[in-house]
Amino acid sequence: MASLIALSGFMGSGKTTVGRLIAAALGWTFVDLDVEVERRELCPIGRIFAERGEAAFRRVELRVLREVLAAPGSEEGLVLGLGGGTLMQAEARALLAAQGKVIYLSVSPDVAWERVRGTGRPLAVSREAFIALFARREATYRESADLVIDTESLTPDEVADRAIHVVTHS
Repeated sequence: MASLIALSGFMGSGKTTVGRLIAAALGWTFVDLDVEVERRELCPIGRIFAERGEAAFRRVELRVLREVLAAPGSEEGLVLGLGGGTLMQAEARALLAAQGKVIYLSVSPDVAWERVRGTGRPLAVSREAFIALFARREATYRESADLVIDTESLTPDEVADRAIHVVTHS
């Protein structure tokens, strides 16, 4: 069994909620990569985007990903909720593929928009731009995944159970 489960997907797909459930069920550590970036940078992601731009944020995100994956204890079981754009970086995809299983939590752009609109996320300001961004990322999510779970018709507990079943039986 892999000691890393990385949850990918667009904003609002349930990565954090499901990640916490999986980690609790397996007795593993859960890390939300976005939260970890904010903690290490002492700055909200929205401000990083506003002051430094997305390219600078992606460099920070990749550095933090490397550090989280290399941290002591990560080999004992880590569930990692990725940022929505983490997998757009080839190095991030390679790191994650080499160390564990990537699970894509699939959701339609309309459902994702309803879940995140008005939350202040820097890439969730305009519905049209949000849906266009989803369209640009979706193929990479699918191509990078060891498993795809459609989250729309399932509860977070059901999504977590499916993920755990596949990871523990492969």
